[in-house]
Amino acid sequence: MTNIQLGSLVLNTELLVYMAAGMIGILALRVGGKGMHKEELEKDVSVAWSAVFIWIAVWKGSLLLVDPMSVVRQPMSLLFFSGGRLGFWLAVVAVLLWFGYKYKRHGFSGAGARIALLMSGWTLIYALSVLIFDRGSFHYGHSMGLLLSLCGLLLLRRLDRMDRWRQSWAEDSQLAKRMLTQGIVALVVIGLLSFTLQDQAQSGFIAKLIDGSEADETVGAREGQKAPAFELVNLAGEELSLEGQKGSVVIVNFWTTWCKVCKTEMPHVQKLYEYYAAQGDAVKLVSVNVTSQEASAVGVERYMEDYGYSFPLALDMKGEAAYQYRVKAYPATFIIDSDGVIRERMLGAISFSDMKKRIDRVLAAE
Repeated sequence: MTNIQLGSLVLNTELLVYMAAGMIGILALRVGGKGMHKEELEKDVSVAWSAVFIWIAVWKGSLLLVDPMSVVRQPMSLLFFSGGRLGFWLAVVAVLLWFGYKYKRHGFSGAGARIALLMSGWTLIYALSVLIFDRGSFHYGHSMGLLLSLCGLLLLRRLDRMDRWRQSWAEDSQLAKRMLTQGIVALVVIGLLSFTLQDQAQSGFIAKLIDGSEADETVGAREGQKAPAFELVNLAGEELSLEGQKGSVVIVNFWTTWCKVCKTEMPHVQKLYEYYAAQGDAVKLVSVNVTSQEASAVGVERYMEDYGYSFPLALDMKGEAAYQYRVKAYPATFIIDSDGVIRERMLGAISFSDMKKRIDRVLAAE
């Protein structure tokens, strides 16, 4: 997901979304818990709050499994990166195990209802956030989850009715069969609607609503605009321009040596450069040091040598390229397609896996 910029401050959107999703899940539990004993409800809510922190800890800590060396070299990596998809599912498993252990006092159906209610609230916010902040990755699973979460919130809005439902099912076997049949039909309908929702999100009414208008082909720093041209020099005094990368998907990364977040991201940029350089000219990387914000170009050269970075470096001596791309916080990364149009704009530190996922998405659309 694209990070949020407030002036020179960059906020991690993904972390904020997970926290907000957890809080909405807890709110759903509170609303659904009306009619329950207050002390019992507070115990359930306390368990849910613990689950939010467990989620974040496992999600972030999974980086130690995915890329332990990056944490060894840069311990601050844990603040900016995570274990990606693996970390996401590890966090899901950890939280479900936590819920199962803590809610077992409610019995199987009671625990299941509470978990379903919490996860419905969580999934609703998560799926909506993907749709708004990262629509390119919004797939069938997200649309299905969005619709199922809405149904879950409606059905489970009163947990105190669960006992009466169970009693009715026990007394009337035909009722249970009818409800099972209705549930299967509802799942089929939701499955079909999910295809429609996904299609509308990618290229239909929802896509137009989020984008606001058709793609703007004028020159600018927004997604969908033509990337501003630049002609800079490298450390050897040789010209390095955007035009020189024509025909390739280009990654343009703005950074400075004094930026602590940039320092954490640099190993991932180097890894990305090596990965695509080994595959030919389909993807090229241009690292732009905003030298107007540095003490001298000599310090930048020493920085590159000290850390052993070999990616192509352009020196923005006057800060003109950073101004054209509206860079106010570092690092900032742009993915430009082979036609020179900006397809992705990323603020803050981005991991190798996240950058690769976005680049592959642009390549697939070529």
